[in-house]
Amino acid sequence: MANTHAIVIGGSMAGLCAARVLSKFYDKVTVIDRDAYPAGAHERPGVPQSRHVHALLMRGRIELDRLFPGFEQQMLDCGAIEINFGRDFAALRADGWAERRPNSITTLFASRVLIEATVRGLLRRIANVELIERAEAVGLETVRGDSIRVSGVKVNPRDGGAAFTLSGDLIVDASGRTTKIPSWLEAMGLPLPPETVVDSHTGYASRWYKVNPERRPRDWWWKGVWIDPVADNVSTAGVLFPVEGSRMIVSLAGIGGHYPPSDEAEFTAKLGQLRSPIIAEEVALAEPMSQVYSYRQMANRWRHYDRWGARLDGFVALGDSSCAFNPVYGQGMTSGALSAIMLGECLEKNGINDIEVPRKFFAAQARFQAEPWGLATASDFRIPGTEGKRPMMSRVLDPVIGKMFQVANDDPEIGERLGEVINMMKPPSALFDMSLLRLIAKAWSRRLIKGKKQEKEAATMPPLALGAEG
Repeated sequence: MANTHAIVIGGSMAGLCAARVLSKFYDKVTVIDRDAYPAGAHERPGVPQSRHVHALLMRGRIELDRLFPGFEQQMLDCGAIEINFGRDFAALRADGWAERRPNSITTLFASRVLIEATVRGLLRRIANVELIERAEAVGLETVRGDSIRVSGVKVNPRDGGAAFTLSGDLIVDASGRTTKIPSWLEAMGLPLPPETVVDSHTGYASRWYKVNPERRPRDWWWKGVWIDPVADNVSTAGVLFPVEGSRMIVSLAGIGGHYPPSDEAEFTAKLGQLRSPIIAEEVALAEPMSQVYSYRQMANRWRHYDRWGARLDGFVALGDSSCAFNPVYGQGMTSGALSAIMLGECLEKNGINDIEVPRKFFAAQARFQAEPWGLATASDFRIPGTEGKRPMMSRVLDPVIGKMFQVANDDPEIGERLGEVINMMKPPSALFDMSLLRLIAKAWSRRLIKGKKQEKEAATMPPLALGAEG
């Protein structure tokens, strides 16, 4: 029997995870990427958003360690920081500072480049996986019969070498938001899959700093900071994420088209205009390590391959090339890993020779993607000026979800269940359990009676004594 070969276009996190999964089913797996992979945890041009804050959700932490045994320990050995958001973050919500309260959700905070370098290094240990660098996929090779089947990928080396074609039995598009697959489909005479786009016109501006622990006041208990905007009168959110190497990333996120500045002086000034001066005061004690980086490709975009009117055997798409979320919600890496795992489950159930694998995978992936998509777009639709078609069900449920987030700090159980859903440990349907809805109704009633919003909004700095030893 001839050797089987799977080809992954794009060495993104989703692509690396897909390669790991496919290595269990195919004799050889090849990953093609335009970049030269850096030695160690360094930036590469193909991941322009990597200089901004990244969140590896708890589910992502668990699944990456399953896919790549040793991932978690290697990350910790390289300086990744274990964070319990309820205990370690000073979070200024719409109506005031969240109470410092440990919960069961622990995540790893690190730079995107460390996460990717760790995964890539562990993938390289798998004997039947090959990584081809500085090579650009420029088209698909196909065979036409009763249907069109992808049989390979046309590749142009970026170092001036001769173009070549890699033959493959399964082609996976993991090339991200900038995927060229749609233009290749049109060139084949195939219709494009239908798309849904929801755009809140959000943009990032980020800068890196070196932290001097000796300069920080002892009663500053927080490891990170999260400042929500208030859509009615504040259009900028601010976050401070700690990463390995005694560094921190500070990001401003402007919503509704109010993009944050990329000029260094204006960026620093904008930090002082947030609802609290806490991040500005942290920055004043730190040393800038970079320029200000800007990023604005943050629209939610879902290519509905599950509803695609065409058929292309031997082809699947996952990660951002299939469904990209507003990165401010931190769903991308975890969703990409879960989609790769679903591809493996589909191959396990149906076998690599089943020509219906792409159709079955797209259907399964879409059922999963609907969950993070619903959460991300529901949050974006609460921002004035968001463009996109809002489902009728969303109009009914979003106000309820908004209430949940507002009272999450009033009751530990509400906050715990929301955290589980945000971290993809439970599906969004868990938010509509009757016992939880009763807790929310009670918490909202207490809030109306006590006027908690007016009480809490007065403080511009988080409580220094409350739970500071927790």
